[in-house]
Amino acid sequence: MPMATTTMIATRFRSLTRPITAALVMFATLPGIVCQPTARADETATATTDAAAREQRVIAFVERHQPELAELLSRLAKRKPDEYAAAVADLDRKVLALEADRSKDERLYEAGLRAWQARTQADLLVARWIAGGKKDRAKIEPQLRAAIDAELDARAEHLEIRKQRSADWYDRQIVRLRDKRDKAVESRMNDLLGSQEKKPKPAAARP
Repeated sequence: MPMATTTMIATRFRSLTRPITAALVMFATLPGIVCQPTARADETATATTDAAAREQRVIAFVERHQPELAELLSRLAKRKPDEYAAAVADLDRKVLALEADRSKDERLYEAGLRAWQARTQADLLVARWIAGGKKDRAKIEPQLRAAIDAELDARAEHLEIRKQRSADWYDRQIVRLRDKRDKAVESRMNDLLGSQEKKPKPAAARP
């Protein structure tokens, strides 16, 4: 996020609570749920249930992996419910993406989680830096640099794991084609000849 935008957000929220609350709005990039006036009662109930489940999933995740952010979310919910809903929606996308990684490889999930934690920590530190004085900023800058370093390391690890997974997949395909040739040929023969046998025979021409 450009520094100008971050500055504007921090200025706006400074009067509501602690300056670091501003970092929450960095996640508020999606519109809130808007119910159509003609929606049926069951559709409205389903949307409400889905929103509640999403909120519960996000809050549980954030409380476990970034407690400081969870505290700020709670404050934002009371003061800016629309922006809170947008922040939850955006965070939920990240939670689902991480869970998708976990279904493929636990290592992908762990690396992605560390990258997210470092990224959000950097955002929170930026909000503190904006609101702080010269002395505070001098203390924050090394922490911010460390958070950025941690994020880049985690992202690099995530890419390395994806690269290795791709290489492993190609290795398996090569083994299947080279070392299991007889089985592959037999399977291909059955597929080709079986499909021919299933084709209807052309009708004999009348004399």
